[in-house]
Amino acid sequence: MHELNCPNCNTPSQFELKDHFHLCPYCSTTFHIDYATGRKEIFHDHFIVPNQVDAKRIKEIIVEWFKRFHHSPVQAESEFKVTQLTGISIPHWIISVDVHTTWKGYVTRQSANKLDPSPNSRYLLESGTFKRVYRWAVSARRNINEQWGMLRIHHPREEIHADWDGFPLDSTFSRGLLGAISPAEENKIHDRIYDAKEPFDFRFANGTKILSTQIDETEAIRRAQRHIDQYHLKLAQVQCDTLIDIQTDFDMAGIQLVHLPVWTGKYVYKPQGFLTHFTKYEEKNLLIDGFGAGVLQGELVLIKSEKMMINAWVTAAASLILIVLAFVIHPSFILAALFTTGVSILSAYLSKKAAMEKFDAEAKNDIAKGTLKLHAA
Repeated sequence: MHELNCPNCNTPSQFELKDHFHLCPYCSTTFHIDYATGRKEIFHDHFIVPNQVDAKRIKEIIVEWFKRFHHSPVQAESEFKVTQLTGISIPHWIISVDVHTTWKGYVTRQSANKLDPSPNSRYLLESGTFKRVYRWAVSARRNINEQWGMLRIHHPREEIHADWDGFPLDSTFSRGLLGAISPAEENKIHDRIYDAKEPFDFRFANGTKILSTQIDETEAIRRAQRHIDQYHLKLAQVQCDTLIDIQTDFDMAGIQLVHLPVWTGKYVYKPQGFLTHFTKYEEKNLLIDGFGAGVLQGELVLIKSEKMMINAWVTAAASLILIVLAFVIHPSFILAALFTTGVSILSAYLSKKAAMEKFDAEAKNDIAKGTLKLHAA
């Protein structure tokens, strides 16, 4: 920490030397200092999207999210417990950019050319172009892993796998809304997110912690170009079977620093009844948009196949006990043993079926995205 005077109000405060920009806690001025010359420069293109929710509202959103995935929505509030909530305002460089991509590749013919049996006749050379306009967000923090869920926050609408950390601001922060909305309403949300930004002032944080800015504009633009290059490469690969050439051109319109509000949460699942004895109380994570109150990322607990397998083990144990009682007390217990054995076998079958359906769905998704992985048997 080092004491510096604000170039606007001249009030001394303690600042981290490793930060690219410093924020005056008294007048909210953003400034950069050249430590070699001691020159301070005020940065004006700094904004903040106000946090619109408090901890109470976040808990209500989480409960609603639980109800969507719980087999009995009435029990969701009593079986899920929120253990931690933290509101933070994370700085992002927002790069406004027009992107134009030209691609060329081969596609397989729908029907073979009977007049030409050579391998070349099975493919057609295709080309195309597409243009996108983005407000691309790049984290202004050095460690993008410091907050759960922010590393891969971009979930493209196309059937491709995102393996970059940046994201288009407008479409990303409209995801996760629990209520159904029309396309027109979604576009309004897109507009509101960017238009809602205010000149940076600590009071707009509304209870969230302000994180400092650690990387500069040059680094942010370089990373944004890399992210979009990867994104458009995958978009072009969807258009053809074999991509042979691609060129992406960027027209930068501007760059701004914007603090975005998010809430991170942790919860545990504590089921009622006999499942309590078979459930491991493990904390899971949630990431919630502090502006539109949508769930951006969330970890789920105890899927259907696991529940059915627990039921299989419990009924199998009951069958053994009933068989013992049949020999010790009365043979009529054997009927109950046969029934619980049947339930156990059926539960194990349904568990295996659910697991295989999940595996097949993931495999098809991975194949579509070109990211097929080996799964343990």
